[in-house]
Amino acid sequence: MLWPVTWGQQSGTDVYTAYLGIFISAIIFPWLAYLAVAREGTLYNIAARSFSGGMALAFGGLTVLVLGPLFAIPRMSAASWDAICQILGLQSAPFAAEIIFTLAYYAAVFWFLFQRSRVIDKIARYLLPVLILTVVAVVTRSFFSPLAEPVSRFYADHPFTYGFLNGYQTMDLPAALMFATLVVAGLSESHGLQGKPLNRYLIVTAGIGFILLAGSHFTQMLVGASTGTLFTDVSYARLYATIILELWGPVGGIVFNIALLFAALTSAVGLSGGTSSYFEEASGGKMPYRACALAVLTLSALVSLVGLEEIIRLTAPILDMVYPPSIVLVLFIAFVPALRGARSGAAVAAFLWGLFEGMCGYISMLGNGSALCSLRSSFPGGEAGFGWLLLALAGAFIGHSWEKRRSKVSV
Repeated sequence: MLWPVTWGQQSGTDVYTAYLGIFISAIIFPWLAYLAVAREGTLYNIAARSFSGGMALAFGGLTVLVLGPLFAIPRMSAASWDAICQILGLQSAPFAAEIIFTLAYYAAVFWFLFQRSRVIDKIARYLLPVLILTVVAVVTRSFFSPLAEPVSRFYADHPFTYGFLNGYQTMDLPAALMFATLVVAGLSESHGLQGKPLNRYLIVTAGIGFILLAGSHFTQMLVGASTGTLFTDVSYARLYATIILELWGPVGGIVFNIALLFAALTSAVGLSGGTSSYFEEASGGKMPYRACALAVLTLSALVSLVGLEEIIRLTAPILDMVYPPSIVLVLFIAFVPALRGARSGAAVAAFLWGLFEGMCGYISMLGNGSALCSLRSSFPGGEAGFGWLLLALAGAFIGHSWEKRRSKVSV
């Protein structure tokens, strides 16, 4: 709910072009991730079949940590708290109040995770209908009462590039790899589905999510674009809350907080379950699901106290590390699953670029990244964020050639 409104505000009259980039990176790619899981199994299996042992652990570990306790899960509760503060007109709230809210929030998430096979049913029964109805109400009201005319975009990048790269921030692609694992567990344990029937249900689930995400992102970006030059001093949860207060007043603020809380709970439940399942599988069952869930939620609660914008800033380089190889893996599994050598070579190359990109990001935070950033910009597409693409193509060629040579030797 939070990203699209800010994207729309910053894109202004270029909102449609920006949406095309977001449509690819934050909607189509996650849909393909469900197809990948239907074909090859869990994130753990996909990583193990695509990387060597150490690199598989590094990629899987980074992906799960950023999707779990370091970024995505604490982002949910921090966003909910930010919105509450904005609705109440609080620039800063007592720390004790934030702690109480955080404890209550993560207790609710843990309740949904208490029995893994029922997680999906609980989400569908209680959370999703409330979320959909509230988003529809918010969008409808803003369309009938626009606040301003869209203006020129606020950024220098091409709108498509802006949209594609900002689609990373949702983490919907790697999140889909994890959440699909949870869907598989729920369908297998609750309904006894296996094989083709299970894959068919998984693909249907992905299709429903595709339609909902595409419509939700597009309409909420239009809401953001309709703010013009208003509210440029706030973003994400605070921007959304400000728009709602302007359109609906205090009653609208209450409705918004309900919607945001349900959206955050929905995402946190799915990601916490996927994270816990990954660690359970990676440890060979030595780390039980419930113990993993408790550890993940405890760490997430601590990280969330840092604040939403600081969480986004500090973890952005990790997103740059894991997103390019995630794209490569999903595309290969979805379209050319037989080219395993090419997939491994491309994924390794994209992951190495991602590590370089992430290192550049963290060094830049310290004010010493000019040399690395210059080196990154010298790569074709590097300045626009697509430096991994050419390396992935080269890696695919090398990996495919190596696989063919190894096959001939074995014969």
